[in-house]
Amino acid sequence: MIFPWQQTQWQQIDQLISTGRLPHAMFLHGNEGLGKTDFAVSMAASVLCKQPDENHHACGVCSSCHLLAASTHPDLHYLKPTAKKNSTSKKPALSIRIEEIRDLCEKLNQTSQFSGYRVAILEQADQMTLAAANSLLKTLEEPGKGVLMLLVSARAQRLPITIRSRCQSLRFTVPDEATALNWLKTDGLKGENYKDEQLQQSLRQAYGSPLAALQQLEEAEQYQLLAEAMTASLSGKNALDYPAKLIRYNKVKILEAMLNWVSDLSRIVACGPEASIVNEAHRSMLKIRSKKIDPLRLYRFQDQLNFNLRHSSIAVNEQLLWENLLLSWDNL
Repeated sequence: MIFPWQQTQWQQIDQLISTGRLPHAMFLHGNEGLGKTDFAVSMAASVLCKQPDENHHACGVCSSCHLLAASTHPDLHYLKPTAKKNSTSKKPALSIRIEEIRDLCEKLNQTSQFSGYRVAILEQADQMTLAAANSLLKTLEEPGKGVLMLLVSARAQRLPITIRSRCQSLRFTVPDEATALNWLKTDGLKGENYKDEQLQQSLRQAYGSPLAALQQLEEAEQYQLLAEAMTASLSGKNALDYPAKLIRYNKVKILEAMLNWVSDLSRIVACGPEASIVNEAHRSMLKIRSKKIDPLRLYRFQDQLNFNLRHSSIAVNEQLLWENLLLSWDNL
């Protein structure tokens, strides 16, 4: 699927295929929620299709396209972070491990079943372990004829430079608000009714990424719970009533949402009470908060959140994590 905001990127791919300059490895990166993996699947379908159209979109009716639709095409290989097989944790750490990369590289070195491309898609490629990334390097350097590797990531800086430098970069950017809102109303929401204010708020929280905004709307409950936790002390409630509830949700998404609150507070402190912020519905609470904080503690708290995001693949006691962070927030 090619989304409306991906037309420029597809034109680049169309030109590369038309001129025979499609590289053996591409790095698709940009904010989360822009449909990069869907784009990678469309690229794979394009090069594997027997009769693509003039713009190199897959036909959808040939034998290859039927196999792709059934997820059984022998020349398409797909990897994404998974938990270890022997993990007993309720929330295990997810990663792409060295044995999975070795198995992938072995498959890519085999002859194509359809006498064409062998394609690999690595979703959340930044979740490769260091050993896995090093194992992938040889195939990136000597890929063999007819190999196309598509690495996808929303956190490009986490992927080793040795990997990124061996891939042709394809960057995805957020669309303008009008394009994003139009897509949400006509295609994304599938008949569900939301006010424009709700859609605009979800886009702010998603930094303009339409698919992430759609997910924000679907997961509104967890963001409402976090908002209650972040404003608990100002509402006469106890912030420590919330960690046990927050552990039900995705750790990375909650950490990133907390960073939004820190960013909002920093903007109000630096630019005044009418500064543009993400959590517009809670501006009054943030304005009160901004009058009582120590800026140095605020910046340290931001570092604390970023540290936990960088090490989010490591399994931790999440209830203790949220207790620690909420106490730090209350003590700004």
